[in-house]
Amino acid sequence: MNKQSRIVFHAIFAAVCVWIMGCGGCNPEPVPSGMSPTDGPETGGTTVTITGEKFDVKNGVTVTFGGKDGENVTVTDATQLTVLTPAGTAGESVDVVITNKGKPEVPVPLSEQFTYTDATPPTVVSTDPEDGTVFSEYEDSLNVLDTLSVSFSEAVDVDTVSIDVSVAKTEDSLSEPAQPMLSGAVSGSGETVTFTSEQPMRCGRMYTVTVSGATDMAKNALENAYSFSFSITSPEKLKSYRVRAEDIEDGNGEIALKRIASRPEIFDNEELWKRLVEANQDDYIFDRTRLSVGQNLWIKRGPAWGDE
Repeated sequence: MNKQSRIVFHAIFAAVCVWIMGCGGCNPEPVPSGMSPTDGPETGGTTVTITGEKFDVKNGVTVTFGGKDGENVTVTDATQLTVLTPAGTAGESVDVVITNKGKPEVPVPLSEQFTYTDATPPTVVSTDPEDGTVFSEYEDSLNVLDTLSVSFSEAVDVDTVSIDVSVAKTEDSLSEPAQPMLSGAVSGSGETVTFTSEQPMRCGRMYTVTVSGATDMAKNALENAYSFSFSITSPEKLKSYRVRAEDIEDGNGEIALKRIASRPEIFDNEELWKRLVEANQDDYIFDRTRLSVGQNLWIKRGPAWGDE
């Protein structure tokens, strides 16, 4: 090789070295400009389309969401790719980073974030009363309680919650329920809703509650109806009874006597109110039209009164 050839060779070699050192042959950085959609369920699996420039068609691209690798990344061309989101946390917005696999690998974040939305339906976590509760202590056998509550795993839309309460007699009860279902209203906010019955829940009854239809703020619905039951035992039968204020608050005379006769500890049957009159009118001067709070009433039972 003559002197002139050597000079040309060295010049070309130097130019190549400069080009390589200046990264003239490097893999270009991706230039992402947007993605759609920008949100999806926390369970992952959302197909996201990312647009931009200089996506590595030959070597491929990695996409991470909050540091987690996306799946099934497909580079359509240098300006577009698709990817399936990994699972995330509801309500969290995460960075989306694109990296061309060719060397050197330079991570480039998108200017917008991906937001994970709530995809988990609510569940019932507790009830009051609890399932299987047996009430055996109470002050008023005809009005043991008139409300019950249900708590969910997250806030729910109270307008979507349905609560049905069926009524059955217990084994120790002397009477059947007047109605098979309780009517009432559902109220509340946040994670807890309350059912308020129009008829007080009384002794000698088994109540079965069915909760359905509840949806959370993201419109995820309770997957299956939830049921629980509780019961209220009947009291021991009394031989005498002192009139209470609540016995006469809705009216005196026959109205009050019917209420007293309907008490589970008396006859559990309002139609036996006349027996109260008969049992007491011979014992003292008894005014059947006017009872007073604290007045003592004798409760007569047995075959002589038609009982078996």
